[in-house]
Amino acid sequence: MIKDKDYYLDWIYQRGNSAGKRRDLSAIKALLNELGNPQDKLKVIHIAGTNGKGSTANFIANTLSLKVKCGLFTSPYMVEINEEMKINGISISDDDFFTYIEMIKPICERLDEINLKNTYFEVMTALMFKYFYDKKVDVCVVETGLGGTLDSTNVVKKPIASLITTISMDHTNILGNTIEEIAQNKAGIIKDNVPVFIYPQDKPALDIILKEARVKNAKIYDFKLDEIKIKNENESFNEFDFRSYKNIKTSLIGKIQIYNACNAINLLDYFKDEYNLDDKTIKKGIYESTNPGRLQIISKDPKVLIDGSHNKESIDVLINSLKNFKYDKLIVGFSVLKDKDYKYIIEKLSQEADEIVITSIDNPRAFEICELKEIVKEKNPNVKAIKDRKKAYEYTKSNAGSNDLVLWCGSLYLVGEILKFENTYKNL
Repeated sequence: MIKDKDYYLDWIYQRGNSAGKRRDLSAIKALLNELGNPQDKLKVIHIAGTNGKGSTANFIANTLSLKVKCGLFTSPYMVEINEEMKINGISISDDDFFTYIEMIKPICERLDEINLKNTYFEVMTALMFKYFYDKKVDVCVVETGLGGTLDSTNVVKKPIASLITTISMDHTNILGNTIEEIAQNKAGIIKDNVPVFIYPQDKPALDIILKEARVKNAKIYDFKLDEIKIKNENESFNEFDFRSYKNIKTSLIGKIQIYNACNAINLLDYFKDEYNLDDKTIKKGIYESTNPGRLQIISKDPKVLIDGSHNKESIDVLINSLKNFKYDKLIVGFSVLKDKDYKYIIEKLSQEADEIVITSIDNPRAFEICELKEIVKEKNPNVKAIKDRKKAYEYTKSNAGSNDLVLWCGSLYLVGEILKFENTYKNL
């Protein structure tokens, strides 16, 4: 039997998620044990938080990659599953991916029989640790998938650093109904005597992190917003000073990326001697970092902006960032899942949009398109529903003038599909 990529993708996707599954780390620990516990033999920088994990992880990994062999694990992917694990910016090859699935598949099937089923994300996590170990990376930057305490990546006993980005309300059905519960879950990545780098948090979340750090004797490395001097913020780049670092630029746009970059620089500065990082290397690494699907311009005529914002905090950041763009009319392409703060998201987008185009998402938690249209219509009467995502995207582009802005947001998975559509057009 000749196995193509779909064969391997079908197998891993059918592993499913943690819905209805016992919430502990026993399954992935059993899988990793069969693989020789590679996670215990790696230098890991572990990252948790609600928003900004991917951008911060990319800032750190891209900078380290200029000096050493650095692995990066982030999720979800935008276009290809291979994007979730990279070494010095290069995604795992199809051949390597298939080889590791072939290695892991029979182990998983044996574990299934003793009620230790590994989900899609647990398989990806185990595959990543084994891949990075076999490829002899010097260090790896690992982003949690969801939460911290019971996240699959939290099998690392002794990372070289933990980093926590901004914390806000999201995934409340799993992580908790209060900011304190969510913060406690994220703080689960803090380990004994391991330094913790943190984004400036609001007090309830900050108190939880500080308390957990004290319990674990983990030294906190934080920064204050008044240590940052913003010099330029526009639709192409940010420029700022941070402590002794002058004229730092990010090609990732939006003010939030300045703060994410400072969180990354705070950590990189700590490892300056160990990884031979001078100021020039850090500035270059920060500027050349990318993070697809986050305030990313994918077309210039008409101008199309995509952003994976799907919760209250990230939508606020997106709306605030729109002030850096000049446009006559804003056309918003959009869809959202029922378990998100959809009323708030719709209200905020409706205040900005001249027209809203809604479409469908392939997800059991998605709205029926007619239902979503009625909800949006209450806030913005100029709404159009197009079920086919590609046709919806083509409509927003064809309806935009040369001075208009098209914005697609509401779901990372939807944004990933929009990016695929645009890449297809460019390759024709």
